[in-house]
Amino acid sequence: MRRTYLWEQPEWPALTYDRGALIAPLVAAAERFGQLAGIIDGATKRDREESEVRALVADAVDTSAIEGEKLDQNTVRDSIVRRLSLPGSGLRRADDRTEGVIDITLDALHDAEPVTEGRLLNWHERLFPIVRNNRPLRVIGAYRDDAEGPMTVQSSRAAGRDPIVHYEAVPANRVAEEMQRLIAYIETPSTEDGMIRAAIVHLWFLLIHPFEDGNGRIARALADLMLSRARGTTNRYCSLSRQILIEQATYYEELERAGFGSLDATLWIAWFLGCYERAAAASIAIVQDVIRATNLFEFHGDAIYNTRQRKVVRKLLDGFQGNLTAKKYAALTKVSHDTANRDLANLVANGILRREGQSKNIHYLLADA
Repeated sequence: MRRTYLWEQPEWPALTYDRGALIAPLVAAAERFGQLAGIIDGATKRDREESEVRALVADAVDTSAIEGEKLDQNTVRDSIVRRLSLPGSGLRRADDRTEGVIDITLDALHDAEPVTEGRLLNWHERLFPIVRNNRPLRVIGAYRDDAEGPMTVQSSRAAGRDPIVHYEAVPANRVAEEMQRLIAYIETPSTEDGMIRAAIVHLWFLLIHPFEDGNGRIARALADLMLSRARGTTNRYCSLSRQILIEQATYYEELERAGFGSLDATLWIAWFLGCYERAAAASIAIVQDVIRATNLFEFHGDAIYNTRQRKVVRKLLDGFQGNLTAKKYAALTKVSHDTANRDLANLVANGILRREGQSKNIHYLLADA
């Protein structure tokens, strides 16, 4: 039996929700953001800037990763640092498509500027730059036309079998009108909670699926913009896309479930609020790591006597994967095993690292970890 999508219902697009069922996740998200705001307020200007850069890099890199596209994190960081006129920008130059993702990531911070059809079409155009007359899509900077059939969301199966269709979007001849309704909702003043509005806008946009490609990235940028309106400047220190990437399978399951049946979006909104609260919790840990790194280099800077040690300590502070051994230290810094052992012994003697394990299992951790 064919499923009835929300946009086929006569009451569409009047999404509803149970306010009472959302009180707990709303309070949890608000409290978590209160904690984040308190930490940010107490941080130095330099630590706030570094925390913001990390969140923006995660947004640009991870919103692309959700769609299966890999951006170079260092290149993205250099571009963002340069655009924000912060110190420490490198020489890496991003390609046009990477710059387009960064454009949208940064533009979504301008939450006071109205959302218009032109702004959204520009976002789409920036996502798919035409390089040397090579068009990555048929329709760029405009709504889709469905010339090649209905817009569907599919996942592949084994060779020789038809793909699974998870969703069929609004027909192209309705897209412009549907988008005007959505934009009117976004720009109409409301006493409705801003985080709930962000969840609704994200879902609503994806149910319309107005573009040939890039809908997910633009939907997440719209959510960021709406959350910035709801939470103020604190939101720029939090990466929703990073958390969605972690919970990607559930994200798609929740979207699929919300796309048909009842217009009651309570379950979707509750999941979105929970994801946002978890994103804030992760951001707290990252900001604390930034502050910790600053304190470590301030109090132990003289004991870190060479650039090799500084590089490795920085990697540990940034969340080095696995145990740090002398062999890994030597590989990271391109020195001999003996030099690696001397550097590590010095860091242990000065209370920066501690040595764990015996014999072949010896490894090193930050002393206060």
